[in-house]
Amino acid sequence: MIGWLQKWAQGGFLVLLLVAISLGWYSSILVQRLEIAQLQLREQRTLSTQQIGVITRLQTQDVENRVLMAIQLQQEQQWRQQYKDNQRKYRDAIKNNACAEQPMPDAVLELLRPTTTTAIGAATAAP
Repeated sequence: MIGWLQKWAQGGFLVLLLVAISLGWYSSILVQRLEIAQLQLREQRTLSTQQIGVITRLQTQDVENRVLMAIQLQQEQQWRQQYKDNQRKYRDAIKNNACAEQPMPDAVLELLRPTTTTAIGAATAAP
């Protein structure tokens, strides 16, 4: 019976040794996975930091664009109002003017609308 017990003890020691080796091997695999996960986490943190910078920059540009659009709309409204005021003043000025009701002579229209050759000739003669 002692021989049988010794065999079981040796077999148990052998099994225990195999379990310890397999646990060590599994532990090394887990350490490698942990290192890979930590590396991925660092990369994701770097990427998220960059993305936060891009998002912040885009939000700043969005605010600037909204301000510029508001300024542009205000200028356009002022120009429309100025145009309407000028049109009203013009209509009031020519309301009782018989001359304003007549069409302009063709010679005056030609002077007011330069032809393309005249514009090109003036551009070349200017320098």
